[in-house]
Amino acid sequence: MRTYRLFLVAVAGAIALAACEGPAGPPGPPGNANVISFTFTLNPEDLRYNGPVASVGYDIPEITPDVVAGGAVLLYFYEQGTWTALPYVFAYESPELPAVDFTVTLGYAFEVGFLEVFYEASTSAVNLRELALVQTPRQLKVVIIDGFAAAKAPIDWRNYSAVKAYFGLED
Repeated sequence: MRTYRLFLVAVAGAIALAACEGPAGPPGPPGNANVISFTFTLNPEDLRYNGPVASVGYDIPEITPDVVAGGAVLLYFYEQGTWTALPYVFAYESPELPAVDFTVTLGYAFEVGFLEVFYEASTSAVNLRELALVQTPRQLKVVIIDGFAAAKAPIDWRNYSAVKAYFGLED
C-alpha cells in the first residue's frame, strides 16, 4: 500500500510540475500572419499589347486558393507622394475642346498564383504604345489577405494608409 501511495504522490507531483508556466517571452514583431504586402515595379518594356490593352503578368504564389475563395488582393500605385487604389482611370482631353476624348484604366486581375496588371483604353483608336502614361515605370504595392475575417472591418480599402495601419504592414 505504501508503494501505491508513493506512486500517486510522484504522479501528482509530475503533473503539477508539467502544468507550471515559465515567464512570458518577448513580444513578436507587429503585423498580421494572414496579410502580406510587397512592392514591385511595372516596367513598360515588360508590357504585351493586344488591341486597346497592354498587360503584364506576374507569378505570385502567395495568391493561394484560400485567397481567391475568401480573401482579397488589393493593388495600389505610387504617384505624387501617395498610394492610390486600382483600378484607376486617367482621362485625356482634346487641346481644342474641354472634353474627355478617351480614358485609360490602370487595373488588375488575379487567379491562383497569378496577378495581371493592365492598361486598357476606352477605344481601340488609341495607340497605347505612344502614350507617355504607358511608357512610365510604375511602383506598385500588392496587399494579399488570406481569408477574409476582416471583411467587416471599418477600413477604407481604397486608402493604402488605412489598410497599412489596420493590418500593421510595413513599407
